[in-house]
Amino acid sequence: MRTLISLTALVAAGTAAAGPMDQLRWQAGTKERRGHDELTTSLSFERTGPGEWAVTARCETRDTRVGKWRARTGTGAAARSMGLILIDLGKMGRLVFNERSRKLFGNAPGCAEGTVDIGTGD
Repeated sequence: MRTLISLTALVAAGTAAAGPMDQLRWQAGTKERRGHDELTTSLSFERTGPGEWAVTARCETRDTRVGKWRARTGTGAAARSMGLILIDLGKMGRLVFNERSRKLFGNAPGCAEGTVDIGTGD
């Protein structure tokens, strides 16, 4: 009986200790300043398989001088490879998220790059 209780506690602790990227859904976002422009990127991930996600992206650019802003949205897919999450957003561009450094970078115009905040959206 004690063994069963111990195993149950270990399983519960393992589930509770799992990071946001191990959940069915998780989100990542970052902000960056480029001259007078303030860029914001928000990514939502939904697991489609082991190390694979469907991704929804929103990238906003706001000109701080005049307050004018524009937003781009897109969808795509992401896959984990060698500690990186490779994100393909189709015509919007590609991004790479480094899990270890928590940095986002890529070639998607109007999307912020830099250190990412990660959460489950709860």
